[in-house]
Amino acid sequence: MSKSYHVKGMTNRTFANLSWIFLIIFGIGINGALSHAHDEVSATKELRSNEIDQGTDPIRLIPTNVVGVKNNSSIGGKLDGAALVKLTEAVVAATLKNETQRSYGGRSFGNGVSSIFASFTNALDLGRVVREIETSVMTSVSCTACKAGVGLLFHYVRSGRSNAEIAAAATKLCIKLKMQTPRVCEGIVNVYVGEVVEVLRLAILDSNEICAFIVGESCGSGTAPSMEWSVAFPPVPKPPLEIPSPQPNIETPILKVLQISDTHWDPLYEPGSNANCNEPLCCRLSSGPRPPRSHLGAGLWGDYRKCDTPRKTIESMFEHIANTHKDIDYILWTGDIPAHDVWNQSHATSLAMLRDTVDLFLQYFPHIPIFPALGNHEGAPVNSFAPPWVTDPTQSIDWLYTELQKEWSRWLPSTTLNTVREGAYYSTILSPGFKIISLNMNYCNNKNWWLLVNSTDPTDELKWLIFELQSSEFAQEKVHIIGHIPPGHSDCLQTWSKNYYTIISRFESTIKAQFFGHTHFDEMELFYPQEDPYRASSVAYVGPSVTPYYDLNPGYRIYYIDGDYPTSTRTVVDHETWVTDLGEANRIRAPELKWYKLYSAKEAYGLKSLSPIDWDNLIMSMYKDWKLFNSYYRFYYKNSPVAPPCDEDCRTRILCDIRSGKSHAREELCRPRPTNFRPSRDTFEVQKPPSRLTSFWSTISTAISAIFGFITYPLG
Repeated sequence: MSKSYHVKGMTNRTFANLSWIFLIIFGIGINGALSHAHDEVSATKELRSNEIDQGTDPIRLIPTNVVGVKNNSSIGGKLDGAALVKLTEAVVAATLKNETQRSYGGRSFGNGVSSIFASFTNALDLGRVVREIETSVMTSVSCTACKAGVGLLFHYVRSGRSNAEIAAAATKLCIKLKMQTPRVCEGIVNVYVGEVVEVLRLAILDSNEICAFIVGESCGSGTAPSMEWSVAFPPVPKPPLEIPSPQPNIETPILKVLQISDTHWDPLYEPGSNANCNEPLCCRLSSGPRPPRSHLGAGLWGDYRKCDTPRKTIESMFEHIANTHKDIDYILWTGDIPAHDVWNQSHATSLAMLRDTVDLFLQYFPHIPIFPALGNHEGAPVNSFAPPWVTDPTQSIDWLYTELQKEWSRWLPSTTLNTVREGAYYSTILSPGFKIISLNMNYCNNKNWWLLVNSTDPTDELKWLIFELQSSEFAQEKVHIIGHIPPGHSDCLQTWSKNYYTIISRFESTIKAQFFGHTHFDEMELFYPQEDPYRASSVAYVGPSVTPYYDLNPGYRIYYIDGDYPTSTRTVVDHETWVTDLGEANRIRAPELKWYKLYSAKEAYGLKSLSPIDWDNLIMSMYKDWKLFNSYYRFYYKNSPVAPPCDEDCRTRILCDIRSGKSHAREELCRPRPTNFRPSRDTFEVQKPPSRLTSFWSTISTAISAIFGFITYPLG
């Protein structure tokens, strides 16, 4: 089988080892934190603290009946459950011995302790676990490693030691297992230890629930009852579906929209530096010795290896856009600003990057409206977005939301500032009949540790979203939704994603497009109503990243949207992806980057329209047409010359990704279609135009029902 690294979204392949700092030490939840640039693949849940008293050994939470292991006879193919428990206890003892006042970085371990660590590593089969993360094919082996890590974590937290002692023990384990370099181990543990310990003291989940939360379906089916919740809808029936409108003719107005996502600007990028270091982010002076030949080092404009974006590359892109696309109507900025040195970051560094990037947008696009959405990397620590009930200044997210309120107010009206300040989401009217809603997707992020305490719509964001959409439905407005983490991505909590999917289905006549980032790839997700599971009803466009991290060319997306006129559908008419050939520019040490249009969706795929049904037909054709799929795959990697080969398994995963607008539901959403199935226009009801009197009474009746519904369904 050919080598295929694809996962849903940007892979964890570079940060895979770092992820296990958390799986083995902090319970894997932060897997994505370090794992992949913007953490991509894993999940998280927790312990039932009221079931464990101080005299009880928390390691019992590592169950012997690990999912997928026959007769409970072995775990990871190496040890049975009892043996793993004993081994875990030995590791805890070795790392918690009174050594926290000594320098763990350079001390030597005795043969006995070394053999304990070696046995622990072998028992967990970390090599296989890393491969599973890289390919997003998670099995019981990863589940076992998670449960062992959770057991270790509970031991640390409930040992009665201070945070400093726990951090020292965790760092020592990280170094001894060679998960990362000593400075990365020390940095990431110190960044997270306070938050992790606090969350575990408050959480009420057990290890099975935690690992189902983190690893996903391969670590148990179903969601813990305490993590299940449902949004409520006003008592207003879903309107009959309309027959899809014909494509706008060439004379109707069209809006031109730019999407910029995942800049991951590295202010410390250094051309010629080591681009192949043994840390998650390279291409810095601190990345180790320079290569003996300059062409082996970090490229002048960026690098396909583990490196983020130099400032000059972002400036080149912005200058090119400003000169080439002078008719842009507005910009969607879908988050992820800082670089991937997540072990180094602080509130101060995150805020500095936010301010500097806002200044860049203002410099190159001073008169263009910009609609931002918050990325998961804007938090410090990465993925950390505490809910409003966390008021401790050292843990609260107020430091970021207060600054967002200030910086985003340069583009947003004052009516948005309250929700930005409270939860970093907002809605605004772009023009009569056209609304944009920006969501904070970090409350669906399963690497946000605070959700282990309570994941139930933490800031009432989905409740607010329903209110906004219902109001737009009454006003006959069309809506576009923007955000960072795609709702179908494995980083999005299953329950949150399920609720969002239901909302999209209910308001499919109102929501005309969705736009996300996060994965770094050029892709999309489709949505299918539960009552009509083979009819695609909505599209979430996932825009390409500016960062080349990694194996990618930098890129951006241009959308053409049905414009401002009374009967506008506000649908996406076409889109283009523009890129630069990073490898060629570095090879010839080009004084300037050349940006070019990689493809137009309609032209490349021969689409009549970009309707959900037309996209669905195209995707289903790719199961049989390798040539068609290979075109998609080339665009997916932004025409990168170092894209890995994609075999049959890889193709199946990617096509399933597209069909998965709901996370952790691949078995449901990617099942084979009925033979010879074709979507029919019979799905849509043809309605006779109502009389003016009927319309009047219908409006009054609906409004009364809605008012009653909102009274019984408060927003606060």
